Amino acid sequence: MRIYYDIETTQSDQFDDRDNWMEHKPNLLICQQVCDDCEHVDTAEHVCVNCGEREHIFDSLDHMQLYTLGIVPRGGYRGRDKQSFMALKWLDYEQHKLGDKGKIITAENGREVRVMGRPVDGYTEITHEDGSTIKTIYQFHGCFFHHCRKCFPNLNVRERLQSGQVGDPYEQTKRITSLFRSSGYKVKEIWECDFVYECNHNPTYKAYYAHNTTKRSPPLKVRDALCGGRTSALRSYKKADLSKGEKIKFYDVCSEYPFCNFKSPYPFGHPEIFLEDDPNTPKPDEWNGVIKATVLPPQDLFLPVLPYKCCSKLMFPLCRSCAENQIQDECTHDEDQRTLTGTWCANELQLAVKKNYRLMKVHEVYQYPGVKVYDHDTKTDGLFSSYVRENMALKIEASGWPSHVKTDAQKDQYIQDIYDRDGIVIRMDRVEKNPGKRFLAKLILNSFWGKMGEKTLRSQTVFVFDYGELISLCQDSTITINSILPIGEDCLQINFIPVEDMEDSLKTTSLIHAAFTTAHGRLLLYKYLDVVGERALYHDTDSVCFLSVPGEPEPQLGQYLGDLTDQLADDYGENSFCTEFVSSGAKSYSFRVAVGGDLNNIKTVIKVRGISINSSCTDTVTFDRLKEMVFETQEHTTIQIPTQIARLPGWRIVSRPSSKKWQVCLNKRRCVCDGKTVPFGFTGTLLDDEDYSFLQTLDDLENS
Repeated sequence: MRIYYDIETTQSDQFDDRDNWMEHKPNLLICQQVCDDCEHVDTAEHVCVNCGEREHIFDSLDHMQLYTLGIVPRGGYRGRDKQSFMALKWLDYEQHKLGDKGKIITAENGREVRVMGRPVDGYTEITHEDGSTIKTIYQFHGCFFHHCRKCFPNLNVRERLQSGQVGDPYEQTKRITSLFRSSGYKVKEIWECDFVYECNHNPTYKAYYAHNTTKRSPPLKVRDALCGGRTSALRSYKKADLSKGEKIKFYDVCSEYPFCNFKSPYPFGHPEIFLEDDPNTPKPDEWNGVIKATVLPPQDLFLPVLPYKCCSKLMFPLCRSCAENQIQDECTHDEDQRTLTGTWCANELQLAVKKNYRLMKVHEVYQYPGVKVYDHDTKTDGLFSSYVRENMALKIEASGWPSHVKTDAQKDQYIQDIYDRDGIVIRMDRVEKNPGKRFLAKLILNSFWGKMGEKTLRSQTVFVFDYGELISLCQDSTITINSILPIGEDCLQINFIPVEDMEDSLKTTSLIHAAFTTAHGRLLLYKYLDVVGERALYHDTDSVCFLSVPGEPEPQLGQYLGDLTDQLADDYGENSFCTEFVSSGAKSYSFRVAVGGDLNNIKTVIKVRGISINSSCTDTVTFDRLKEMVFETQEHTTIQIPTQIARLPGWRIVSRPSSKKWQVCLNKRRCVCDGKTVPFGFTGTLLDDEDYSFLQTLDDLENS
């Protein structure tokens, strides 16, 4: 017997007349147990007594509320401002050439200038000694918006871009320039492509910008706010002092991202955009979207709040310069060198302010009409609550009854507890262990937010059989061709990617909500990390390993969405704990477990990213080897991988022997004594292990 899952996806291409809102259509998901004889038969029209019933476990995925998810227009909400940023950069250079003879008026340093009723990028008037006045207009033409003939020589491409516009933008640009000149104005203009070329090749331009770096902030990109989870080793080695009652514990967050989708607040609608120094900008505690800002972190925060992307990693530093240069000495930088400039979700930035981050400059704010959040008392849904609730019910039902739930009364109480806590309705007659269905429900839950964050500028592959089609693609200025591969005498495989200005939002993407999902997940983990503080040894996206010390606070355990569960108790039985822990960096750690709390029954667990722990490497990838590398008695270890699937040119996939260099990679924080680490830029004081015993003694004396 086999179990088959069939997913049918349908989505309307139609829009209604209200701001490009997508009309969503229901999807269908079917589960059926099929016998061997009917494996290749359409069971919808075929009756077989050996096959199970076709179960519609999902009749609808239409959980999206109307007019809540806005589709971002091509080029983003401030598409033309990307051009404006480059225009101001060019005007800086023109002002440098002009010197003290005059001041170029722009929308940035004064007011928007209009000449003959038309806006211009810059304007200046210079009066000479003879009394004559030279009126100069500065115009920067973005190639995409003005249909530059160098960048878009193909008429068909220009006509496609011109769809919905009145007139040819290029001809309109020429006509306006001619009008200005015929009216007595001097016009200095430059095309975007020419300016980029001058910046890259003209020594005069290069010298100016090398010594005059602009502090002007480019427009906000929502994708910059989309970061991954917190993953880092906070301590490379720790052995619990059992005589003092110490234990090392490993806790997991139960369904972290589904919990965030279910109960966390999400903005809806299209944002109102506030730029730098706008007096109407909302106050920080009123923000609900994404913010581009420059902040100054504190220097004594062991667990920083704000993520920062640098060195191809996601870090949580307190000093930009220390992080970017991987400085392992104590920070000596000034405030300007320590500041972080980035794009963050409002909830993370608001917590950062509470943790003594200082807002130095707010460059741009996306403020949404409001947020939707699940209401526990009224069971009112948030933006994605119904989606999670329906799929979570499916997952719980397919998990079967927990081991401690046996009687009908216990089953009724179990179902009632889940409803009271999360509003999830469990059907008693559907509760039956079904690994396949459970896996499918889990997959639907965990992939939901990732689909919203999907890249839109993706490479595409087409097969060309016609010479004219090949020429058309090669002359298409809206794409960049990555490769052309002959497949046969009559066929070419062409891989290309659209240029950035052609980026369109997919019907299934919503970057703002993907960014908020990961931000909510990081803050949920931070809430638990904040309880243990400096006793945290390691954390992953949804887990935390920490030193348990008698008398010191610990995160509470639970069994519901968003609660912490004891990973060791689940895997090795009640009362199990770690006695020793070692880590060489993110996704590379090992620990020894006292099974059931029995010190005579020790098991070793080791996990290394990119290496499957099996018989081919069990003698090499060991706890002791990792410990030797951490203590620098061994530089690195080369792991032989007997077979690894690899891609080759020409769409070939092979299995071949490979190897992996396994080494210590503690480069997300600054390493200090005794295997401890601190954030880059940290200058505070850490507690020693003995300090906890001293604090416990003081507490005992105070309570006696």
